Amino acid sequence: MSRGFIRFIAGAVCPSCKAQDKIAITPDDKTIYCLNCDFKEKKPKDIENKSSNSNEPKVFNIDDFRPKKPRI
Repeated sequence: MSRGFIRFIAGAVCPSCKAQDKIAITPDDKTIYCLNCDFKEKKPKDIENKSSNSNEPKVFNIDDFRPKKPRI
C-alpha cells in the first residue's frame, strides 16, 4: 500500500453528517472515519472475534440475478 492511500467504503453514509461516500477505513481495518466531519468509530472487540455477523451483507454471485438460458 502506498503512502497517503485512502480506502473508502463504497456507498456508505456517515451517521453524523449524512454525507455519502465520505467514509474511509484505516489500514488496520479497526476504525472507520468520515472525511467530511469528525466522525470516528472503532470496531467492537466482540465483532472482531466472530466469523459471521447477521448485520453483514450477504454476498451474491451476479449470475444469480441474470435470466437463465435454456439448455438445449
